[in-house]
Amino acid sequence: MRVGESPATDFVRYIIWIAFSVATLMLKNNAATKKGIDMPMMIAFFAVGIITLFLMIRKYVREEKSFSDSADGFVYSLVSNIGFVSLMIIMVCLLRIMVSYLQVTGKLPSFQNDDVASSDQNVFLFNMIANVFIVAIQQQLVQTGFFFNYFFRKNSSYSAIMGILLSGVVAGLISLPGSITQFMMMMALGWCYALTYLYTKDEKMPIFVAMISAAVGTIII
Repeated sequence: MRVGESPATDFVRYIIWIAFSVATLMLKNNAATKKGIDMPMMIAFFAVGIITLFLMIRKYVREEKSFSDSADGFVYSLVSNIGFVSLMIIMVCLLRIMVSYLQVTGKLPSFQNDDVASSDQNVFLFNMIANVFIVAIQQQLVQTGFFFNYFFRKNSSYSAIMGILLSGVVAGLISLPGSITQFMMMMALGWCYALTYLYTKDEKMPIFVAMISAAVGTIII
């Protein structure tokens, strides 16, 4: 169990982490255009993204030390939960592929603020690096790590169910969706990440699942 701060302190900190995540995503969305990379915006994205990610990881690691059940190493945790983690990876990838297929066949509209498709390979490379190694990690810290750390600490069925549902809502909102459909997809993905976090009790596992999901999402656009 985490050695808790006051609810007001936790809430203020959580708003700051959300602001970091949203600001980074907005910079990323403006750095990649159909014509190519906007260099000033790209520099701003990496500067803000790396600094804020460092601050978020450092804070989370410090808070993690206040748990009596500290997380295991990445490899040990992955091997110990390989079945469930694999299932979650399959589910998030299938969801992304299914949505992409429906969009290609015209049964769903394209997402307005999704990664842009460009003939410039630098755009694809930038989106891959940004989505997988910065945005996905930041968003997971917000929607699972800090979220459950601050607001759903009790070991009860009610806390777990409400935590999963609300974590999905946070996941949908911080992705800055351009439509209800996009919000619903990101919320469903958020539920998978939350399930992974609660099952493994290790923030590295939902981050790992989210990074793979982000990579697949970037490739199939």
